[in-house]
Amino acid sequence: MPFSKINITLTAAQVTAIQAAITALKAQANMPAQFNLTKEERKTLSNISNERYAYVQRAIKNHGPNNANLVSGFAGTQAEAGNDLAFYDQVELFIGQLKQIVEIYEDTQQVAGSEAYTWTRALYNTSKDAAANQVPGADAVADDLAPMFEGQGNQGDTPPIPTP
Repeated sequence: MPFSKINITLTAAQVTAIQAAITALKAQANMPAQFNLTKEERKTLSNISNERYAYVQRAIKNHGPNNANLVSGFAGTQAEAGNDLAFYDQVELFIGQLKQIVEIYEDTQQVAGSEAYTWTRALYNTSKDAAANQVPGADAVADDLAPMFEGQGNQGDTPPIPTP
């Protein structure tokens, strides 16, 4: 998919505003409970998946209140379970929006990176041609960029086309 030249940079004010927004999102005052799980904890910690959510919701909103004799308190109180589910729901709203923002930022970064790479590849090819014509300084550019392009493109030996 061809793109127009992005040819932009963020202003200092834009960088400051984005960083301030990220800092605000990470602030303890805005997200009072913050955990940084290990990879192992992410795998092993029980979780509410789409398939389990309805059961957890019914247990907390219906079964627990209507069957107080079954709520032992060893895993917390009915009120605490209700708070946990409410917090889960609140955070879920933000996660979807944050994922959209991250996707936009990543896609935009990829476009900029693609354009920078395309420019670099063109410079490399031009420097190789210039070096072949003994243009001063071209060898240094081609030699410096060569490792980036090793193993790419036509390597000379084309494998045979398999016959059916």
